[in-house]
Amino acid sequence: MADNRQSNNRRIKQNMVEGSRSQQNTKRKKTNLVLNILIIVVSLLIIGSLYFVLFKTESDPAQQENKTASSTQKKEDAAKSKKSSEKETSSNDKTTETTKSDDPNVAKVITKDWKPIGTEQTGDHVNSYSSTSTDWQEKRKAFSKATDIPIENTSLWFVEQGADPATQAIGTLSTKESPDKAYRVYITWVDGEGWQPTKVEELKTNDKR
Repeated sequence: MADNRQSNNRRIKQNMVEGSRSQQNTKRKKTNLVLNILIIVVSLLIIGSLYFVLFKTESDPAQQENKTASSTQKKEDAAKSKKSSEKETSSNDKTTETTKSDDPNVAKVITKDWKPIGTEQTGDHVNSYSSTSTDWQEKRKAFSKATDIPIENTSLWFVEQGADPATQAIGTLSTKESPDKAYRVYITWVDGEGWQPTKVEELKTNDKR
């Protein structure tokens, strides 16, 4: 009898243990199932959001047009800036030349592809040295253009005839602030186009002061 009771007790305990294990396994399965469902739902939400951001935005014609226009404008601006920079560099490098002179008072000689300044004169040109004449005022404009000194800031020390008295003139000038830093400017008359600077000599001392 005692053996039967002990055997029954063991079976009851084993059944209780097995039942507990079964309940735990069932709970784990339910928990895992819920977690898997949540993972799938979150994944689907993420995929949906990415689809909307990537594909929906790209398929929007207005936004695509704006992006294309902005990109095109940036490329055009960059090309213009580069072309302008290249043109300026080319102009400075190819048309401006600095050389030495045999004249002991000339620090350097500057030559550049200057253009005629234009003219208001008509008919036969007269090389005039009268300060009230149009020709004289246009000479001053040519001197200013060659030296980059504004007329209102120019001290014009001397103007003389060039090698050809009818079509050439030479002016010595400086800024008002620096009278000792003078320039000798050579200009030539071009019919219908006005006075054209041809050469600038930077002087060591102002020999006309």
